[in-house]
Amino acid sequence: MLAAEDYRPGKPAPDGYLQAATTLGVAPGECLVLEDSTAGIAAGRAAGMTVVALRAGNFRGQDQAAAHYVLETLDEVTE
Repeated sequence: MLAAEDYRPGKPAPDGYLQAATTLGVAPGECLVLEDSTAGIAAGRAAGMTVVALRAGNFRGQDQAAAHYVLETLDEVTE
């Protein structure tokens, strides 16, 4: 498990996502990021990962336009 206190700097820097990919032993380009925040979307994109924004978690109405895909909920994720 990887949490915000395990890496610096935080989002929108890609460090956390890159560390997660390294820990899992996969290339960043093989990773899928599920995010609801603008900073998280920016971090995933900066890491070279595919980013899916979830509207259901976006309680503050943050801009999700930079995501590769935008879905309403996790129910729409099938594979």
